Amino acid sequence: MAGWIIYVIMLGGCLLILAGMGLWALIRKTPMHFWSGDVIKPEIISDIKKYNKENAIMWFCYCIPLVISMLIAPFSVDVSAIIVVIGLVGGIPVLFRTYKKIFNKYKK
Repeated sequence: MAGWIIYVIMLGGCLLILAGMGLWALIRKTPMHFWSGDVIKPEIISDIKKYNKENAIMWFCYCIPLVISMLIAPFSVDVSAIIVVIGLVGGIPVLFRTYKKIFNKYKK
């Protein structure tokens, strides 16, 4: 029993980080970046508010497998872990393509 509680706490930590990135994108006044250390110059984005909002939605959607996994974990940690691996690891290419679409949509 303690094992799945620790597992859910770890999932919750990951969820807070990813959802925090989405929240940060929503409140930023400058364009949200995708890569660590990258800077998107405001003059190359046509609508910063919409650009950041779409980035936030992207990050919130990426959190969905974690939420599902947290709900399933008390019943089956194995199934929950499979959802995390498929959702997060498998979602990395989707996340990257989604960001590129958002960037190209709002790039001047």
